[in-house]
Amino acid sequence: MKLKKLAIFSEALVLTAAMLPMTMPIATTQAANNDWGPQDRATFTWDSPASYPTFNSMTNNPTLGDERNFVRVRQADTDETYSDNVTLEVGKEYEIYTYVHNNAAANLNADGTGIASGVMIKAELPQQLSAGEAGVVKSTITADNTNPKSVYDTAFLHATSTVYLRYVPNSATIHNAGSANGQILDANSLFGAGAGYAYYNSDWGLIPGCNEYAGYITYRIKVDQPDFLVDKTAAVNGSDTYADEIDAKPGDTVKFKINYTNNGTTAQENVTIHDNMPEGLEYVAGSTYVTTTADPTGKSMPDGYMFDTGLNIGNFQAGETATITYEAKLSNSTEKFACGNTVIYNDASIASPNGTEYDKVKIKVTRNEDCMPASLPKTGPAEIIAASTILLFIGIGGTYWIVSYNKMRKIKSVAAGEEKSPSDIVKSGFINK
Repeated sequence: MKLKKLAIFSEALVLTAAMLPMTMPIATTQAANNDWGPQDRATFTWDSPASYPTFNSMTNNPTLGDERNFVRVRQADTDETYSDNVTLEVGKEYEIYTYVHNNAAANLNADGTGIASGVMIKAELPQQLSAGEAGVVKSTITADNTNPKSVYDTAFLHATSTVYLRYVPNSATIHNAGSANGQILDANSLFGAGAGYAYYNSDWGLIPGCNEYAGYITYRIKVDQPDFLVDKTAAVNGSDTYADEIDAKPGDTVKFKINYTNNGTTAQENVTIHDNMPEGLEYVAGSTYVTTTADPTGKSMPDGYMFDTGLNIGNFQAGETATITYEAKLSNSTEKFACGNTVIYNDASIASPNGTEYDKVKIKVTRNEDCMPASLPKTGPAEIIAASTILLFIGIGGTYWIVSYNKMRKIKSVAAGEEKSPSDIVKSGFINK
């Protein structure tokens, strides 16, 4: 250690623990899980510091409690207490806290034997968590001349749904009473091999012993959840009432509308729409039009792609929307739509790097015009026999009625003296017995 460096440290203002930026709420839970270490390292107390450089090994820090539990987390921009566990909410930011304290006695700084050199901090953060999963955030403090060479601790992030964790740029910050206070750490180094840590701007990597040189770093993460909605509706041309079920007639032109909404917390790139045109519908050329949040006036889109490889409608930030409209005509052919009701469905899907969503429209096509009457029943041997039998009975009945009628008329005529009785006729010789 250079004498110049020693002089700088010896002239440092001695601060009390209360003057350090440690008055924020800190849970005093002791290191109670196995995700910290080394667990066999020597420990010290506030009144009995170490005789050599070592980090975060005091068990009764008045502010922090057990320093071996030096990584904690809380929701950002709140007065919540830092703790070892937090349940994540989509769209919220969380602050990861890492305490840094060289436990060497203050009287060892003068000759340099208590000063830790080459101090670096490395952070580890999961990128994605599934529902029910507990992700681990970890910080490791290393130095060239400490015993042990490195110490580490963890905290836990609990997810209730699938989420993505994103580092908030330029949020990794040093907090201490030295001139390095407020310095932003390089994220590539912090989440890589490790970022240098300092108390003084002029002495990166050098941390004297004792509580007045203690400090901490914080960085933020954002909880993202990619998500989007697809809503497809339709209306018969001439109507502006869109619905997911409509009534139409053969020959009608149907207007389709597909709404896309990025309701997640991440940008979605190369959003692509596919449409499945059913039989009986024919696309109206040149009718596809797209409006977006960025382009509310909209623009016409080329034909064909939407019904083939897919139509790319661009990139969308969280909260942005798009509306795709087009027209199709229902066939007037009786082969496609016979008399009565026919139901068809028009499906649409929107694909993004975060998955595919679907929606469809139900169209009831009713044909009442140009309908032929019901055809005559089929005739075959059985039908002919049945018909003949019916006619036979009708004939017999009719003959019986005619004979009966003639007999009755004749009886009346005889009684009136208008005709001779059968016996008279026989007697007269006109009819032989």
